[in-house]
Amino acid sequence: MINKAGKTLSIFVVLIIILLVSSTSIGFYLYHKEEHWRKNAESDLEASRASELKLQAQVKDIQGKLGLALDKNKEADQKINSLLDERDLNEGLRNALKKENNELKEQMETLNKTKEKIRADLDDSGAKLAQYQEFLKAAQDKSKDLEARLGQLLETKKSMAAQIDELKAQMRPYDKRTPAEQIANEVVSPARSGHDKLELDKIVVNPQEGTKGHILSVDKDAQFVVFNLGQKQGVKPEDILSVYRGDEYLGDVKATRVQDEMSAADLIPPFSSGEVRKNDTVVLKP
Repeated sequence: MINKAGKTLSIFVVLIIILLVSSTSIGFYLYHKEEHWRKNAESDLEASRASELKLQAQVKDIQGKLGLALDKNKEADQKINSLLDERDLNEGLRNALKKENNELKEQMETLNKTKEKIRADLDDSGAKLAQYQEFLKAAQDKSKDLEARLGQLLETKKSMAAQIDELKAQMRPYDKRTPAEQIANEVVSPARSGHDKLELDKIVVNPQEGTKGHILSVDKDAQFVVFNLGQKQGVKPEDILSVYRGDEYLGDVKATRVQDEMSAADLIPPFSSGEVRKNDTVVLKP
């Protein structure tokens, strides 16, 4: 029994020794491993710190670049806004120019139509002038015939007066007052009668009283104007009209071509096209 207990104790002691040796070996192994891990951890930590420093430097660089990018972005936004403003301004100018061009085209069309009407009126006036010239020529021919007949009548009158004088001379011894002399004394020449003279009172006209209109256009090359008065307002060819700017008298014009509600007139010197402009007042003297 004692041997068995000793063997068991020996085995137990051996087991304890083995456990102690194993634990010591494991402790040394774990110590070396821990030291190795610690060194690796320290190196990793140092590497992480270096990486962190690098990352911080990169972050600072990126922040600087980001600030520059933001500044550039602001400048770009300002440039874009200025370009948009310029574009809006250019569009506004384009629209204004288009509107002015359209208005100018309409005015040119109106002026062309007015010129065409004036040319048609001039053609009509030329035809009428030719007719008037023919009438004038016929009237002149008639006047010449009448003058010739008047000359013949005057010659006849002279011969008759000579015959009357001879008769008076022959009849004066018998009657101092012959019938011819009585008739001659009783007849009074209408040209010598004072009853044919008629004196008219002077008419005083206020230049600004009368039918008023305004200038529609001025042709500086041809020295004539177009205004908005015509036959319906009482304007006739050869009428003289006065031009005013406010209360200032500028000069006179003479109507040459008259339509229903529009007329053209030549400027009467020294009044010139440089002194008149559109919308000046035109007054038809009563």
